[in-house]
This record gives sequence, C-alpha cells and structure tokens, in this order.
Amino acid sequence: MDTSNYFYDELKSLHQWHYEKCEGFRNIIDGLGWSPLIDSQPENIFIHTGLFKTNKLISTNKDEREMILFLSSGTSSSSRSHVYADRYTRIDQQRALKKIVLDDLDLNLLSRPNYYVIDRPYPESNSGALDARYAAIRGFSSLGRGIRFVLDENGDLNEEVLEELRCETKQVLAFGFTYTVYLDFLKKLLDLGIKLNGKNMVLLHGGGWKKLASYGIPNKEFNKIASSVIPNVVCRNYYGMIEQTGSISIECNKGYLHTNQYNSLIIRDNNFNKKNFGDEGIVQSISLLPKSYPGQSLLTEDIGICYGEDDCICGKPGKYFHILGRLKKTIVRGCSDVY
Repeated sequence: MDTSNYFYDELKSLHQWHYEKCEGFRNIIDGLGWSPLIDSQPENIFIHTGLFKTNKLISTNKDEREMILFLSSGTSSSSRSHVYADRYTRIDQQRALKKIVLDDLDLNLLSRPNYYVIDRPYPESNSGALDARYAAIRGFSSLGRGIRFVLDENGDLNEEVLEELRCETKQVLAFGFTYTVYLDFLKKLLDLGIKLNGKNMVLLHGGGWKKLASYGIPNKEFNKIASSVIPNVVCRNYYGMIEQTGSISIECNKGYLHTNQYNSLIIRDNNFNKKNFGDEGIVQSISLLPKSYPGQSLLTEDIGICYGEDDCICGKPGKYFHILGRLKKTIVRGCSDVY
C-alpha cells in the first residue's frame, strides 16, 4: 500500500526529478539541508502549498503555452495557487482518478453513467487557465456521459434538468462541491418537499467544509440529509486539492477517508514532527502523480487525524483519516521562508 517499498521508491524518484528540473524546489531542499533525505527519508521532504501562490514552480523545459494552468479557489490572483500541468501529467492524473473511482465506488464506467453537476455552468477562461472548480467538474466528466448542470446561471434549480434527473433510469454520477450541494440543492429540495430516486445514483462531493461549518452541518448530518432527500443514494465525500489533482481520497462506507496506491498522508505537529495514529495535527499530503511541477509532497493548512493503516473496519486497505478543518489564520513557517 502507500507505505510499501514501491511507494517510497517512486517518491524518491519524484524528489530527484524535481530536484534536477526545478530550481525553486532545489533551492528549498538545499537551503534546508534536506538533499540527503531524498534517498534515506523521502517522506520527510515537503514544501508548503502557499509557495504555489507566490512562485512559478515548473519541472519541465516545455513552453508554458504547451501546458494548462490550473488556478485554485480564491478571491484574487495573489491568493490562488498556480499549477502548471503538461500533457503527460494530466494523462497520469486522469488515469489515476478513473482507477480510484472504479475501485472505491460502484460505478459501471464501461457503460458510463449519466453525469450531473450540482453547480451552475462555468465558461472556460479566455486566458486558457482553468479555475479549480471548473477543472474538477471537467475532470470528473470523463467518468460519465454528457454533462448536465442542475443549477442555472443564477444558482437556482434548473427545473428542466431536475426533471431529467428525477426520471433517470440509468446509473447517475452526480458531482458537486459540498457547500453548494447542501445549500443550493439538498436544502432547497428539502424545503420544497421534493424527493429524488437515488437507487442508481452516486453523489460524490468534496471541498467547501469551511463554509458549511458556519451552518453547523458535519459530514454525518450532511449524509443524513442527503439520504432523506434522495433515498438509497450512495453519498461519498472526497479529499483532494488542485496541487495534487487525480490522487483523491474517497470516503468509505464507515465514514473514513482512505489513501490509495497513488497517495499517502502524514500528520505533523507545529514543529513538523510526525504524530502518532489518533493524534490531531497538520496534514502533509503525498502524491505520486505530479511530474511537471513539484507537488508530490505538500504541507497543507488542513488539520486532520489519521487513525491507522490497513485495519479500517470497512475492510479497505490504506491509511484512513478525517479532515477536521483549516489552520486559523496561521502562517506555517519553515520551508516557505527558505525560498
């Protein structure tokens, strides 16, 4: 699984690749004296996600025009991560996403379920950059057939599309961001007394928990509301980020997020020391997919708990964990300062 020799050998290779190809990454590693760790302790090498907001980190000689720029969510360009993905990285990310979804969810990808997006239509940027929100919508579209937006341009329920969803007889993949799914879809259906048939529906959602926290809706309550509005629906949360597209962690039927063959995570304290299973701390997220930018090992601003590995009561392998929230206006110093 994610702590096998294979996983760490792959992580070593990625570290070495980015060390040779990306000057910014190399400066950080050398500045911290971490270069010996590439071979001996690859899991202890990481950079802070905030670096992608302030620096152009690229690990390829290709012209930027040959790559797609992904922008994380944010209110201004200075608060958004800039991630440059080339064709090969995007292919690896898409293949991994399909494999993870196929392993974790009961979806028939051969016949391809009809794809519904619980969001408003998003036009592509004229600059060629993809907003994280629209990038995720487009990324998951490869798992389904067509794309139908359940909300209109104003964020209201699209009655015509909602009726299509109500009358579906094929398998359905519904995707959305947690906050939007709750506020603009589930809550509205609940208020209107509308129920949908979820017998053949998988509802995959992620992100937006920070906004949803103000409504006092934890994950268990979210699932309860979803089941009351869409009986028999398979509702699953996922954890992922634009800096590590493709290597998402999906919630199991017992409510835990799981790592897989493409990713891992480590919980650290404020001094960056590893914490034990069951202890709360800062999430370090590891992915084997980023090749055109050094996003393979990132110290995030998320707080989480990892409970164990390969012994979840659901039977799935991998580390299993919960994300509890975000650091409260705290600047994590260390690897960011060296740059």
